[in-house]
Amino acid sequence: MRQSISIDNHSGFHFTVLRTSLAGGLLGLLHGLVAPSTSYFADPAGLSGSWSFFYGASAVALLGGAAVLPVRSGQRALLGLAVVLGGLSTALSAKWAGSCCALTGPIGLAVALGMYLASGGLSRGQAALAAVLSAVATFAAQKIGPALSAQDFMLELPDRVSPLLAGLGTGLVVGSATIARHLKLKVNVVDKELQGLLPAAGADDEIAKLVTQAMTSYEQAAECLDEHLQARQMAEQLIKKIARFGKKWQEIEAQTRKGERAQLEQRIAELQGRKDAATDDSVRTEYERALVALREQLSYLGEIEKGLARAVARLHHQVATLDRLRLAALRHRSAGAAKFGEELKTVVDELQQAGQELDIAAEVLTESPN
Repeated sequence: MRQSISIDNHSGFHFTVLRTSLAGGLLGLLHGLVAPSTSYFADPAGLSGSWSFFYGASAVALLGGAAVLPVRSGQRALLGLAVVLGGLSTALSAKWAGSCCALTGPIGLAVALGMYLASGGLSRGQAALAAVLSAVATFAAQKIGPALSAQDFMLELPDRVSPLLAGLGTGLVVGSATIARHLKLKVNVVDKELQGLLPAAGADDEIAKLVTQAMTSYEQAAECLDEHLQARQMAEQLIKKIARFGKKWQEIEAQTRKGERAQLEQRIAELQGRKDAATDDSVRTEYERALVALREQLSYLGEIEKGLARAVARLHHQVATLDRLRLAALRHRSAGAAKFGEELKTVVDELQQAGQELDIAAEVLTESPN
């Protein structure tokens, strides 16, 4: 099962970067208006008074709120906590300027934003990546202000332009770090073995449609089961059994020519008429032997038709089981992980039972004469 990483929702990511850049610019304007003229943007050592607290709080509120919109009450509460943490960090850093604790502000801001930017229904792995990347980007972005202010060309610009540009740059870096939130692990669930079992393109018989429907459900479920390896493996085993079982029945159905029952019944009626009209006992005997062979063929054909009907019914059940897994996995995106884990146990048991039933049916099919 091959995996690849891609960016999900490119336009959403671009708008996030734009919003965060503008939020950074607004933070820079606030700094230019409120902070002492001797302080650099994003340098807590030059902050004083209440702005030393409100700078950190504003940075987290503006950058964090722009990067991840706090649409849920839990997110708003977490953002509030991060705002307080950011404000305390820069306030303490300003108070301890010149000591070994001067990095409290930059580190505290990085931790506060990293904590908040990892929220919002991400998987554990994605949340960890988002937290680390956001924290590192936030810490690095705080070097932009002092670096810009040290450039000679900045001396020719108005005083408030420097923090504005630094804020825009900071917002751009922090917004770009949210790419971790937009990364999507795409699972290529169709390996070479499964590809060879799938119905041919354009096949419109009922078995082909059922196998295709099962494949669609499996692909959609597998994308949501990166943290539930057992369920994904059971689903993979079941889809292969479904495809293999369907392919076998398609081969049997292909060997049974359409209209064969009508042809056999017509031949039986014709030979029965000839037998009834024959006067020679030996001729009648040969016709009877031919009729017995034709009736046996008709009986075999009837058994094949019954088996096909049972196979279709069985595939409907297996497809419904996979479809339940798909819906449960999709629901997982809006439900709690613990609740999904409990529900998944039942679905996994059903997948295992469905696979065992197909194993038995396939074994019977292999032993039956075609």
